[in-house]
Amino acid sequence: MSTALPRSASVLLPGLLLIASGVLAPLIMVFHPTAQGPDVATRLVSLSEISSLSRHVHLAMIVCVIGLWLSLAYVAQRLPGSGWVWTAVRLYALGALAMLGAALISGFLIGEYLDRALPLMRSPEDALASVLLAFSANQILAGVGTLLMSAGIALWSVAMVRERGWLAAACGYYGLVAALACIVGYATGAISLDVAGMTAVVIAQSLWSCLLGAWVVRTPVT
Repeated sequence: MSTALPRSASVLLPGLLLIASGVLAPLIMVFHPTAQGPDVATRLVSLSEISSLSRHVHLAMIVCVIGLWLSLAYVAQRLPGSGWVWTAVRLYALGALAMLGAALISGFLIGEYLDRALPLMRSPEDALASVLLAFSANQILAGVGTLLMSAGIALWSVAMVRERGWLAAACGYYGLVAALACIVGYATGAISLDVAGMTAVVIAQSLWSCLLGAWVVRTPVT
């Protein structure tokens, strides 16, 4: 892969979007709500009460994921042929799709279900089985998304370490370490994809996108 990227607004924009999405995603996660309560019934009611905020937070994250996905696809298209990048962007796309599914379940489906179902039920606990099923689907999709997106970052990083320049090296080596940490952490159970764990994954992946975006923006014309 060569660092000879065409210098034009059409190339700079995806690079800036990579940086912007990488900065915004961790900030959005700060506002991710969590259900509170001493028992199951109270927490289910709390889930319904925070559903509006949850929708906004997950919608913002969906926008970030789509922005990252499209920016990576565009940058990969403009780069000279590289099997590492070709494979990386496709793995990342599959992971992004899984992550979008997880966000739709957590941010929209669960809240919508509780808003409709709780008024019709004698006890909030009657909704528990359905909520647990949805939560399980959310966790599986989030896990698949984490693994595939991290694998894509790792493969793209292999290509970056072969480039000249400190920024390319920083992006490449950091990406390899962060991606492997996310993969191994999730596979071994060291990282659970609750709000805290997902925030850690988002921060790790977002820093890589910022480094890659900076490399895209600063790559000299040759």
